Amino acid sequence: MMRIAVMNLVLHGIRGARVKRANVLSEMSGLTEDDLHRQYQVILSNPPFAGQIPRESIRADLPTRSKKSELLFLSLMMRSLAPGGRCAVVVPEGALFGSTKAHKELREKLLREFEVLAVVSLPAGVFKPYAGVKTSVLVFRRPATAGDEGMAATQHVWFYEIRNDGYDPDRVQGGGRPETPDKNDVPGLLTAWAGYRGSRSDSRLGPEAGSILDPGTNEPLCWWAHFATLSENDFNLSASRYKPRVAEKAPDEDPAELIREVLVIEKGITEELTKLLSELGRGS
Repeated sequence: MMRIAVMNLVLHGIRGARVKRANVLSEMSGLTEDDLHRQYQVILSNPPFAGQIPRESIRADLPTRSKKSELLFLSLMMRSLAPGGRCAVVVPEGALFGSTKAHKELREKLLREFEVLAVVSLPAGVFKPYAGVKTSVLVFRRPATAGDEGMAATQHVWFYEIRNDGYDPDRVQGGGRPETPDKNDVPGLLTAWAGYRGSRSDSRLGPEAGSILDPGTNEPLCWWAHFATLSENDFNLSASRYKPRVAEKAPDEDPAELIREVLVIEKGITEELTKLLSELGRGS
C-alpha cells in the first residue's frame, strides 16, 4: 500500500511527500508526538470503515468513545483540522443516520463546533468491486475563530444527490466498472457547488428540506436543511431524510362523474347478485 501511495503521488507530480505507514487511531502506532498533535488546513480522506478497534488501543484524545472505525476516523478528522481548515471525507451512510449514543453525540459535536458545508450522497456500489456499501462525502470546515456562545457553527446543510457517477452501477469488467459518459452527475455537482459557494443564496441551495414541489416538477438533485430541522431529527445527516417530494397531479375527472360511474357499477353488481340468488332458489 505504501508503494502504491508513493507511486500515485509521483505520477501526479508530487515528489518528496512525507508518507508514513502507521495506525493513526492508536497512540502505539509508531507516530511521533508531533504527528499525533499536528493539524492540517486541508484534509481529503477515504478511510477504511465497517470495522472495530480494541478500546485499549484507541487514542485518548479523540472526541468519541466508540470502537467503530468510521466514527473514530471522522473524529480524527475533526481533531486534526486546523482553525479555518477544510475537510472532505468519504463516510458510510450508517455514520450519518446511526441511532446509537456515540453516533448522535459525534454528529451533534460536528454540527455545533464545525460548519458542515455539504453532504454529497453517492450511489450504492460506487466503490465496486471492492465494496458495495452506500456512502456519502461529508464536507466541513473548522471556524477560524470562536463563534457566539450557544450558537451552532452550522446554520444549514446543503445536500446533493449523485445518481450516476459515470460508471455502470451493475457491471464489473476488467477489475472495474465500465464507463457510462452519458450518465454522469459529477459535472453538475461541480457547477452547483460553485454556485452554492459563490452566492449562498436560497435559490442556489435548492428547495428546503421536506418541501412538497408542484406536480410535474423534476426531482431535485440538491436541497438544504436548517440546523433546527437537523436537531429535531437527532442530527441525522442522511440526504434522503430531507429530500423534497414532488406532489402527484390531481385527477382531471369530475368527482361527481366518478361517483355516478361507481354507483352504476355498484347497481350492476347488485342486480347480478340478486339474479344469482334467485337462480339458487333462495330469492324472495
